[in-house]
Amino acid sequence: MTALLDAGILYASYDRRDTWHERAAAFIRTEDESLIVPAPVIPEVDHILRKRIGRKAQLDLYRGLASGHYFVVELPVEGYRRVEELNRQFADLSLGFVDAAVVAISEAIGLPRIATTDRRHFTPLAAALGLELLP
Repeated sequence: MTALLDAGILYASYDRRDTWHERAAAFIRTEDESLIVPAPVIPEVDHILRKRIGRKAQLDLYRGLASGHYFVVELPVEGYRRVEELNRQFADLSLGFVDAAVVAISEAIGLPRIATTDRRHFTPLAAALGLELLP
């Protein structure tokens, strides 16, 4: 089934030292044909890959994006307003732009399945907004 990938799950799939690596890599292998990467996630993952793993991991990500391994979805114009609303509504979580954008894209395309390692932010969001957290 189709799922949105948050930055943490995508990063963990590349980093063998990450505690989520096995689960993330297995999830991405299993869901291979239906992985959606919200565009705002890409710069965050790119930065973390460069900082923690290196250039090869970045190039692997770029290759996956260019080859169509991941389907990239942009934040629609009205999604920016939703990002602001989510950050106001869940001010105590300090969501930030990327996590709120993932939710806004989820709502915009009608896909509540979000693969994430970030349970601190996404568990309360899932409870309030009817999201399904994976894996």
